[in-house]
Amino acid sequence: MNQRQRFHAAVKGQPVDRPPVTAWVHFLSDHLQGRQTADLHIEFLREYQWDVLKVMNDYRYPVPAGVQTLEDVSSLRAYQRISLKDPSFVAQLECLQRIQDACPDTPLLETGFEPYQQIVRNIGFSQVQNLYRHRGEALAALEVVTEVMSEYIAAVKAMGIEGMFLSINGAIPAHVARGATEEQHEVFQKPFTVAVLQAAEGMARVLHVHGSSLEMERVQGYPFEVLSVSDRLPSNPNLSQLRAMSDKCLMGGIDETKIQERTLPEIAAEVEDSFAQAGRQNFILAPGCTIPSFTSQRNLRYLREYTSTP
Repeated sequence: MNQRQRFHAAVKGQPVDRPPVTAWVHFLSDHLQGRQTADLHIEFLREYQWDVLKVMNDYRYPVPAGVQTLEDVSSLRAYQRISLKDPSFVAQLECLQRIQDACPDTPLLETGFEPYQQIVRNIGFSQVQNLYRHRGEALAALEVVTEVMSEYIAAVKAMGIEGMFLSINGAIPAHVARGATEEQHEVFQKPFTVAVLQAAEGMARVLHVHGSSLEMERVQGYPFEVLSVSDRLPSNPNLSQLRAMSDKCLMGGIDETKIQERTLPEIAAEVEDSFAQAGRQNFILAPGCTIPSFTSQRNLRYLREYTSTP
């Protein structure tokens, strides 16, 4: 099977010759031009021959000019429709196009963040209570961000990009950092996230349920084809439990917090344990989240070589 056949078969739960494998790191792309970010991804892909390339998107959704916090309601009113000609979108679209041109046989996943995060992640998570405090204006701002994100996804889809990897904080409970109550999730997160995922219909939608101590029942009703969780964190469901929860393709198995310090036999054991829990069908072997940029070439090369044959 080629890379594209293997990826789509895994997503659809069809037979594969071996589970597809991928990994990803941050490249500090907010500081680079689109072509520079693309070249880093291309080099990473060619070095390890991943079956799928998840393209990081660190060109953050723009905070309106002059806005520093969300303390004043005018800050949320400043969120107005912006064009895809904004440099943040132009740079990432250039990055995607350059990778696609250089690596036409590799399935690409564009990375995105739910509208809620596009506001509080970019202005500062400390401002979340101000977001909740200005309810009406916050919901209007979230609607604007959702519309712009949906327009961006349409542009990505039109390029022929294979899938969308959407990171959400919605399943993090309120007692955990960056968490929310059930009500806050239902009002400020879920409706807008679902709208973005609906805009990506027709792509392979990877729902990355970020965080720890996750309340997985919250993601019911989210449309997606692939479920990504940091399954190795002790407070999260493991792959066996996720397999019992969902018939969707699972993505995970590699502990992103420890891969940089693993011995080679430990990496092999983790891979085999992942296959034992999730099976070899309807599964993509990947880290639960971003791996450290200082993860050794030795460990990554061994992971790739160990998993390269059926």
